[in-house]
Amino acid sequence: MRPAKKPNQVTLLDERNIARLGIVSIQTRLSSETRWTSEFQIADRRFRVEGRSADGRPRGGDTNVILGIETLFAQKGMPEDNWLHTSAYELREASFLVNNGKNYHRLRESLLRLWSTGFIVSEGWVADTGRTTWANQTLRLIDRITYWDQSEGADPDADRARQLVPDATLSIKLGDQLAASIRAGYTQALDGRLLHQIEQPPARALYRLLEAHRYRETGVRADSVTAGLDDWRAACGISEGKPSRVIRTLEEAHQELIAQGYLESVETDGGRGTTQITYRFRTEDTPDPALVQALREAGVSAPRANVLAKQYPDRVEEAIAFLRLRRSSSPTPIRNPGGLIADFLEHPEKYTLPEDTVPAPHADAEETRARQERQQEAQERAAQQQFEEEQQVLLALPPGGQWEAAEATLRTLLRRRLREGEWSALETACKTGTLSATSLVREASTHAARGALPEFVKGLRERLGEGA
Repeated sequence: MRPAKKPNQVTLLDERNIARLGIVSIQTRLSSETRWTSEFQIADRRFRVEGRSADGRPRGGDTNVILGIETLFAQKGMPEDNWLHTSAYELREASFLVNNGKNYHRLRESLLRLWSTGFIVSEGWVADTGRTTWANQTLRLIDRITYWDQSEGADPDADRARQLVPDATLSIKLGDQLAASIRAGYTQALDGRLLHQIEQPPARALYRLLEAHRYRETGVRADSVTAGLDDWRAACGISEGKPSRVIRTLEEAHQELIAQGYLESVETDGGRGTTQITYRFRTEDTPDPALVQALREAGVSAPRANVLAKQYPDRVEEAIAFLRLRRSSSPTPIRNPGGLIADFLEHPEKYTLPEDTVPAPHADAEETRARQERQQEAQERAAQQQFEEEQQVLLALPPGGQWEAAEATLRTLLRRRLREGEWSALETACKTGTLSATSLVREASTHAARGALPEFVKGLRERLGEGA
């Protein structure tokens, strides 16, 4: 079953002080060091964070889990005892993770890594004498966790890929400072729709970090953030590297945030050892994200797509129509479609387009929205049609082929819920054709989405009994 459609707008709460400390590295792979120190200055504030963890520094997708915990804690009324009582299924949903067994394993690893990590946080002020005075405090994001997990064998240490039980109670006690800060309102509202659209954990982590440093003490969001590249490297938790390597590490996240319309541009300047990086955020006069996306899909790079969409908003659709026409009439592939579109927009006198292929002038905001909704509905219908066609292909397979295609999904959904011997009975029933494995996947997924999987298992157990 395909995942449920995400809401158009979801607001997530994020504790701003923790976010701007850069506790979680934006990198997804790090060395297994158990102690590390980051020291950096952004604007007029100087930070120093010393971390200690038996399981290594929090990284990559751990940002998603922190956001999920903070958001659920706020949604459940910010209990005074600092305990968040939820389930692994609910936290996984709030952490932007797809519903599969691998992610319940990743969620378990992330929670334990966050729990095992302690910090000494220092904020410094430079006096007229030139000496820096540091205010230090210890900090933990998570104090305690109680959870249920499962492994394939009887020995709990035999299976390294242990997974959280999706619908069992998961209780997390937030650290005192984190809970008190959320309760006091030191939070930033993050755009859940944007976070769902961002595909890579490093880009999500960078978005969170930028929002934290973008806020001024007055609550006003700045139009840009500038920092020394080495300071920014430390704030992002990027391991040591030359400026060019740091920029390459950030490049993919930059491209995605520009393509999503969050950033307008990223600029670096300065000489060796004094390189600065400046992030400029998209404001009302920056280009329509739909036009940027259309140009990106046509082959234009993200930075250039932003420039072209801003300078030629009324001609972007015409340029894309021209590219389609050239592709259909050219006997050879277009080598550089992005360059052709840019040249068409910047030098219109060089090109002509038959009148019947020229699109209507760019619509206003409401028409653009309506067109996007129609496109989305068409995509959803096409996806549903493709899903139905795939189902028909699977249903046409012999029972053994259906079981082979469906076994992994059924194992994730049902294996731990079935009693001893029932999994073998299910396999036999599917392989002999008594039950359809393809139909079972669809039924089980539908019930799981409604939170009614126990009801489905009860009915399945009765069907297995009837076939015995």
